[in-house]
Amino acid sequence: MNDSLINKLVKLGFSEYEAKSYIALLRKSPVSGYELAKQSGVPRSMIYEVMGKLTARGAAMLLRTGGSTKYAPIPAEEFLDQLHQEHQTLVASLKEDLSPLASAPDLDYVWNIEGHENIIARAREMIEQAQNQTYLALRPATFPDLQPTLKEAIRRGVRVVVYTTETLELSGGQVVVAHVSEETLSQVEGLGLILVIDGKEVLVGEWLTATQARASWTSTPLLVFIAEHHLRTDLYLPQLLALLGDQALEIIQEEDRELFARALESNIQSQ
Repeated sequence: MNDSLINKLVKLGFSEYEAKSYIALLRKSPVSGYELAKQSGVPRSMIYEVMGKLTARGAAMLLRTGGSTKYAPIPAEEFLDQLHQEHQTLVASLKEDLSPLASAPDLDYVWNIEGHENIIARAREMIEQAQNQTYLALRPATFPDLQPTLKEAIRRGVRVVVYTTETLELSGGQVVVAHVSEETLSQVEGLGLILVIDGKEVLVGEWLTATQARASWTSTPLLVFIAEHHLRTDLYLPQLLALLGDQALEIIQEEDRELFARALESNIQSQ
């Protein structure tokens, strides 16, 4: 007997014996319980109990003719259509009954994502769901994978701001080019993107090698705020320090100057 068919019926709630009996009935009917036990491989001691359950389920019918009792199946298409309708009705009823019981989850969590394609797929999904604004920092090499989705977001009226290190073509969006030194780039060599959507969720991805990539996604408000704050402020730091010139050293506390060391050195060398 076809194990695949049996397994599919079991997934619909049949027992193994019920599945075997129903399949045997479809192949030959009407038959007596004795004949069905032989055809299906169900023990004779169990066949009448099994057929009682199939009849109650609406998958088979009992025929009494000439003093004998035989069984026949409900045609598969008719039975499955009825089963499908019953499941749809049950699911709809459960949605209505269970929805009032659900409280808003108070969970902050981080999803880890592995692989280039999975990361890009998640980024596209986020951008597609954006309603108001999208902030994205990325290496230029990552841009082509997301360009079509970003353009579609712009067409929907979403404000799109892209921070990167080279000029990129994104009509209708805002591209902010940060001229970063080679030394600084080497420090973040694997960082492929930071994506913040509507101030609600953030995705941070890094490419360890050409074939190995990983990312983290979260909707934790604090982490989303930190990521968006970084995107919208930190990349302007070199220009602000350049405008301040030597005054920057007066403003920045001595114990904090190490945090700004690369940007300060870059400005000094460029003077």
